[in-house]
Amino acid sequence: MKDFNCTIRSVELGDLKSTGLNFTWNNMRSGTAAISKKLDRAMGNLQWFKCFGDSYVHTHNPGISDHSPLSIQLMQQCQSSCRPFKFLNFWAEHLDFLNIVRKEWSKTYEGPPLRKIQLKLKSLNGCLKSLSTRPDTLAANLR
Repeated sequence: MKDFNCTIRSVELGDLKSTGLNFTWNNMRSGTAAISKKLDRAMGNLQWFKCFGDSYVHTHNPGISDHSPLSIQLMQQCQSSCRPFKFLNFWAEHLDFLNIVRKEWSKTYEGPPLRKIQLKLKSLNGCLKSLSTRPDTLAANLR
């Protein structure tokens, strides 16, 4: 165990945040003979945490095995108020549309390619929503 811990420190790994069960293994016994341990772990290095800072591991119920399955979630689950990007066609007809898209799409974000696209769409969504609520566009949208 000492060698294992030394190796973990030397390669600079850290445990992911976790949800679910506290233990990943049990001896499949009950009562005073029951033993539960955390044997299985999900770990990442500095580069992992830079790319997937919101990631966490979830420990599921063991089922028929003495080990509990682990699943790694790369991003936090959306809250109930979180909605996917929805494009409204009338935005494309607005005079400022292309300028807004160019400006937001030229911003740089850290992370893997899909995460960058997600962040760009999130930023773009807020800017495009303003086209729906600006006084100069409200009357045109009602027609």
